[in-house]
Amino acid sequence: MAKGRGADLALNIQNLTAGYPGNVVLHEVSWQVKRGSLAAIIGPNGGGKSTLLKTAVGLLSPFEYTAMELLGRSPKAGRKQVAYLPQQEEVDWTFPISVLDVVLQGRLVRQGIWGRYSKADYTLGREVLDFFGLGKYVNTQVGSLSGGQRQRVFLARAMLQEADLILLDEPSTGLDAKAQHELADLFVTLRKRGKTIVAATHDLNCLTECFDHVLALDGQVLVEGKPEEVLTEANMVKLFARHFPKVGASGEVTVHD
Repeated sequence: MAKGRGADLALNIQNLTAGYPGNVVLHEVSWQVKRGSLAAIIGPNGGGKSTLLKTAVGLLSPFEYTAMELLGRSPKAGRKQVAYLPQQEEVDWTFPISVLDVVLQGRLVRQGIWGRYSKADYTLGREVLDFFGLGKYVNTQVGSLSGGQRQRVFLARAMLQEADLILLDEPSTGLDAKAQHELADLFVTLRKRGKTIVAATHDLNCLTECFDHVLALDGQVLVEGKPEEVLTEANMVKLFARHFPKVGASGEVTVHD
């Protein structure tokens, strides 16, 4: 993708070095994602996928960078229009909160934690849950839902937040094939509504079906481009060096131990 500042970019990262105290995970990473696209980050465990997302939304402070922009603005100015969905294992699913209350949290991004929900917020929250096929779970404790339903709840919260950029960390983990395809279909629907989706994922096959752009990351950028350009057997061998990847004739990827 062409480099440079522009209103057509949802994510603009240049020469980012980041990680944790005493542990540099990302080395001079540069990546740009166009607005209204579906983009994926792939790579081995420990390769920096989560670190990149967390740094982009301000959960981690970068060590060094040349540029870091969300929707053409600084991270601080742009993050109200950005939703971040962490890995499912980072969420306390036992917390006694209903599906509707989780979705309504999207309004707090703009109102502040002391804001009060209006009747319009409740109405819109129910409408968004209906849109995601979760209307009958309004009063259900969120942790009792299936993995796919939980992801829909968080996407509904992002919609209520009016987020234009949605970042997801391993959203398909634990989902069966049917739920993975349903999630991919939702991503396409959200893209049609003008949203930008960036997902760190191990679900390589899904990438060939609906994603526009793929970043292969292992501490630094190995390659980026269209799925068919990135998901080659040579690139997969480099990226997953301790595994044996096989790319099929129709683009499907299988990684063998």
